[in-house]
Amino acid sequence: MPMKKITCLMMSALTLCLTSCIKDEALNAECDIVGVDSTWLAANSTIMIGAPILTNDYLSFNIQKGSDRSALAPKFYLTPGATITATVDGVEVPGNGLVRDFVSPQQYVVHSEDGNWHKTYTVAFNYPKPITTCSFEHFALESTGRYYQWFEIDELDEQNPRRDCWGTGNAGYALTGMGKQPSDYPSAPYEVGVRGNCVKLITRDTGSFGEGTHMPIAAGNLFIGEFRASQAMLFPRKATRFGLQLAGGEPIWFSGFYKYTAGEVFTDGKKNVCPERHDTCDIYAVLYEVDPAKFEALNGDNVLSSSRIVSLARIAEPGEPQEWTFFKEPFVMRPGKVFSEERLRNDGYAIAIVASSSREGHYFEGAVGSTLYIDELRITWRGEAEPTREEYFPVR
Repeated sequence: MPMKKITCLMMSALTLCLTSCIKDEALNAECDIVGVDSTWLAANSTIMIGAPILTNDYLSFNIQKGSDRSALAPKFYLTPGATITATVDGVEVPGNGLVRDFVSPQQYVVHSEDGNWHKTYTVAFNYPKPITTCSFEHFALESTGRYYQWFEIDELDEQNPRRDCWGTGNAGYALTGMGKQPSDYPSAPYEVGVRGNCVKLITRDTGSFGEGTHMPIAAGNLFIGEFRASQAMLFPRKATRFGLQLAGGEPIWFSGFYKYTAGEVFTDGKKNVCPERHDTCDIYAVLYEVDPAKFEALNGDNVLSSSRIVSLARIAEPGEPQEWTFFKEPFVMRPGKVFSEERLRNDGYAIAIVASSSREGHYFEGAVGSTLYIDELRITWRGEAEPTREEYFPVR
């Protein structure tokens, strides 16, 4: 196929899949929130913790606990020509910069320039909840119904309990057109976990689209952070932004349950078969330093190598256990690093949990069909009891 035609096909797919405005369930690129007004953010910097988290249909801000959420007026960057509205007392009014009560999340509708397309966003201001036990019982389809998103619940915040802290590469897989239903995507819920539901991560073939872009596979992944679909084509590893300022102290243990089966045929980034290589999964947690005034997440290029990393807990050789297997890995301090309580108080740490069905999946290397199940992941902070398998499977 001529290169010009391949390029046109790629750009057409990118336009369709990176956006999700709704008109009779069709997609369009002209009615999205693409960011938050920098001037407004700067004016409200004293209450903000880290950067806003923007997914396909949800925008959340982490703010200092105790901050007043009852009268905030966020302003947004929109796709060119788009407008944003909100409904107040049954009347649709301009929404950009509108003062609203965010004790509960609020909805906005973005309209395309021609008025034929629209998309609904939920906007929330959250008091951050430190990561503890992640049981993966809370998930929902994103607005177009293509794939699942996971979130945590803060039971103490009755009017605004949802906490969007999990990211996946599912939005990137949507570029391929291979996901006909939610279960086709690399990251999906599975109903038989250690307790209740778990997450199933599977390395998928990306079809002809992936071959044309030298991205022949998509590893199933789940991580604390966010995936920026707008960067997925040009900067795929930078599209994954690992970590949020959700540290609850000094992390001591990373534990949980997993089981894994590697796919049969390992291929490299050009889809060459590598008979000498065998796939393996990856499960780890990392604590790293951030500038509270300008949050910068680690990404797929530096999440394991950055000089800002303080400590890391990782399963070195996960193997292929076929039954639920308990792991408990210590956070190992990097040379020259210490944990600072003062930095913690100033929101100067971010923590990420990362799981992938193919360890080299960020380089698009792995085996199609490699399948990782994870459940009951936990960060144990200094001063808490050491985690044990018996908490889930008591000795009789």
